[in-house]
Amino acid sequence: MLFLAALMQLTAAQQDPADRFRITIPRYETSVEIDGRLDDEVWARAERITGFHQYQPVDGRPAEQRTDVLVWYSPAALHFGIMAYASDPRTIRATLAERDNIGSDDRVTIFLDTFDDRRRAYLFGVNPLGVQLDGVQTEGSGGPGFGGSTDFSPDFVFDSRGQLTDSGYVVEVRIPFASLRFSSGDTQQWGLQISRISAATGYEDTWTDARRAGASFLAQSGVMRGLTALERGVVWEAQPFITAISDGVRDAADGRFERADTEFSTGANLQLGLTNLTIDATINPDFSQVESDAGLVTQNERFDQQIDEKRPFFLEGIELFSTPQNLVYTRRIADPVGGVKFTGKFGRFSIAHLTAIDERTDRNALANITRVRRDIMRNSVVGVTVTDYEIGDDYNRVASADARIVFKRLYVAEAQLGAAWTRDAVSTRSDPLWEVELDRTGRHFGFNYSLNGIGDDFVSALGFVPRRGIAHAGIRNRLSWYGERGSLVESMSGFLSSEYSWRYHDLGRGSRLEGEDGVSLDMNLRGGWTVEANVDREFFRFELEEYAGITITAPAGPVPFLPPEEIRGLYGYAIEVGSPTWSLASVDAEARRSAVAIFDEAAEGVETDLELDLSLRPTANIRISAEAVYSRLVRERDGSEFARTIIPRLRTEYQLTRSLFVRAIAEYRSVRRDALRDPVSGA
Repeated sequence: MLFLAALMQLTAAQQDPADRFRITIPRYETSVEIDGRLDDEVWARAERITGFHQYQPVDGRPAEQRTDVLVWYSPAALHFGIMAYASDPRTIRATLAERDNIGSDDRVTIFLDTFDDRRRAYLFGVNPLGVQLDGVQTEGSGGPGFGGSTDFSPDFVFDSRGQLTDSGYVVEVRIPFASLRFSSGDTQQWGLQISRISAATGYEDTWTDARRAGASFLAQSGVMRGLTALERGVVWEAQPFITAISDGVRDAADGRFERADTEFSTGANLQLGLTNLTIDATINPDFSQVESDAGLVTQNERFDQQIDEKRPFFLEGIELFSTPQNLVYTRRIADPVGGVKFTGKFGRFSIAHLTAIDERTDRNALANITRVRRDIMRNSVVGVTVTDYEIGDDYNRVASADARIVFKRLYVAEAQLGAAWTRDAVSTRSDPLWEVELDRTGRHFGFNYSLNGIGDDFVSALGFVPRRGIAHAGIRNRLSWYGERGSLVESMSGFLSSEYSWRYHDLGRGSRLEGEDGVSLDMNLRGGWTVEANVDREFFRFELEEYAGITITAPAGPVPFLPPEEIRGLYGYAIEVGSPTWSLASVDAEARRSAVAIFDEAAEGVETDLELDLSLRPTANIRISAEAVYSRLVRERDGSEFARTIIPRLRTEYQLTRSLFVRAIAEYRSVRRDALRDPVSGA
């Protein structure tokens, strides 16, 4: 409480910047055809936005390419007309792509902060052909600093059309108020930011003179005034689906492949949208509406790996459930029979609640998640999260409070304190979770310092806490340099970092369990090239109790395995190179070679990792993404192979129209692993 009170004193004197960009948009009782032409008479009377500034890779400069945006509104919708000019129109990248898959195209994105709270904004993006990208930008949900996080999973109803011209491209956008949530007042003031990305160079321009030296991107938005008597109404959506699954297995004896009977499943997602509240319901949701998860390399992993949520019901409003430590991980609800969810904002309060029934082999489980968040001061929040997972008389309950305080425009302080209570057939137990973090996002100098701890008996059945009984400290310092316009190196950042872990009860008094020191360099080069390189050094201490019960073969019979106390001086080297987005292709390649600990053997190894991502666009309708992952781990003492993984993945899309596509995904996974050997004798 004293910590928060001190930070509130630091921020109390802060006011809205006097130089915020402000526009008043006109209202016209008319409608237009969305055709990407901007030739209707009403566009001549629209408010004009111009004078964009470069945001990346170097902020604070006038944009190299001119962008003009026209804006007006009718009683039912916002209208934007975008004129993006290019000195060489041949550099514009535009494909007829799947929705939300225009990351390799030129695009303009409109950010609408409909509550003008500088914490959350709808985003509506379009490429030169009018193909859509949409989602939600949230400050703080991805950790302190660097602009928060972006979730592209929501799909909002809006209209857009575009066309290439001799001077660039033109796009026309209509955003119905029915697709947005906003306060119930008759007169509205919304935050507005508009960004333009040129794919060939990687440059991003913004309407306001947004700076990289800032703890919040949305806090640097402009203001859009003049919105009155908006017509929204009630919005509802029903999404039924049916799936058919037929599993098969190859007989080990004769190699024949036998397939089981086909199982059919039906279900539906339902949504009701009010002005500032959304109600979602689902019956028997599954993964049929999304592509399969990409394969992961797990040959030397000690802990669970997080996999992104893809089910539409769980994705709606998922940013409102976000906490500093990930206490809400909806993939823990593995096989839901049904569920209901409420998400909304009322004044300064954001509320999110989810209830679901999770089908299990023995009996169904009841899952409840509630998060309440309150805006404080200019750009800060405090929140409370409660989760409950019950199976009969057994339960896991977690309660947590957190705060994110932004001050001096560059600094973010984050804190969280929680506890978990678990009851099962064995015992009833509880333990705490806590975290403190301080971040500075300056233009030339930044840092992030953090310290967190998770007790031995802290269990989060609905969160992602892969490791318990650990205290962790992280130190990360950054220095950045920016070249002159036209320089070979446009921007460069160097990072010096250290991370150390202790057993929870050894923090401050016992020896460190493991640690890593690293130096890295990130560069943006002229022409859209990116280069990242890093060197790190690790050490690991092996604890005897983790290898209890493991024996090794000896002439006199099995004897207990005694691991070495620790392994030090494990150096690793990595480099990653990304190409510009050429008209037909782009490529990203990464190579890493490092000395590592083979945890199952408590031995030293050498790991080689190679990754290649190749994107091809032979026509405006066809996209091919080829990925290849190669990882090989050998024992340092004799060079023998411990494990090897090869995963090629091919994703091909043919876009028949803007709303209809055919997609095929093929993935092959080849994994082999040697039997465990004694690190001393090799037997």
